[in-house]
Amino acid sequence: MMRRQALLAGLALLLAGTSLAPARAADLNKPPKGFRALFNGKDLTNWKGLIEYPQRAKLDAAALQAAQVKADELMRAHWTVEDGVLIYDGKGQSLQTVKDYGDFEMYVDWRIQKAGDSGIYLRGQPQVQIWEPDSSSVAKVDGKFVGSGGLFNNQQNPSRPLVVADKPVGEWNTFHIKMVGDRVTIKLNDQLVVDNTPLENYWERGKPLPATGPIELQHHGNRLEFRNIFIKELRREQGQAAPANLVSLDLRQVKLSEAVRLIASSGDMSIILVDPLQKLAGLELPLVRFRDLPADKALEKVCRAAGVHCERDRTGVYYISESGVPL
Repeated sequence: MMRRQALLAGLALLLAGTSLAPARAADLNKPPKGFRALFNGKDLTNWKGLIEYPQRAKLDAAALQAAQVKADELMRAHWTVEDGVLIYDGKGQSLQTVKDYGDFEMYVDWRIQKAGDSGIYLRGQPQVQIWEPDSSSVAKVDGKFVGSGGLFNNQQNPSRPLVVADKPVGEWNTFHIKMVGDRVTIKLNDQLVVDNTPLENYWERGKPLPATGPIELQHHGNRLEFRNIFIKELRREQGQAAPANLVSLDLRQVKLSEAVRLIASSGDMSIILVDPLQKLAGLELPLVRFRDLPADKALEKVCRAAGVHCERDRTGVYYISESGVPL
């Protein structure tokens, strides 16, 4: 009798385990309350090909558009989705968000292979480190593995994680990252590895961190996998919203492309000038003048003055054209 009960109990556990598997698969890439999914588990919505953060400011709208088209082609060739997992084949470039972010909290699951090396850029800045013991010599100090999760490119502030919290190679790891101002707190697999540490400006050493910037999934020429990428934009103390991306312009005889570039660099926006015949980039506005206007409203005002069409797609990208763009 006791043996029969044990067998029934074992069968019940087996069946329970079987029934739970599809439920877990169904929950993949579904954000917890208060968060939204940066990766939908189906395609590359919310993501674009890499144009490094400092390079964006050097390009006018037309050049940025052309560069983004090429970057997106490269992205689609090497970043794919399979069974709800975002996969990089190791042969292209890093991936970054369409939108820029300021203060936020995020989760991301990641998995690397032997000798893997990766990272998460915050506001376009390298980086929250991802690696494993055989990544390279810098992954070890005095022969011991340093661990993932540190702010690797810091020079004046701590760069190494507080503890080694990595799971064995081939298993999924989870980052919980919180960024407010320039300070970053990180948990790796529920263990605190970075405690309210300033992230330094990598591109312009000694200068303050930009208020906003893209989140990037960094590559180092090896296969990477990501899933469950969730984000929540944060409000500042006393319930006040984080400072809006306000734009102030007072320019005469300015080209449309230059006005758009200034708005894009100041605001939390990605803007593409759809101008195959090169008619719009050189369009000159007699006067552009406004102060502390939200970036989207500033763009509307400039487009209205130029007599061009502006619309936003579901991923948050703004398109400027003569007569509208099918989205």
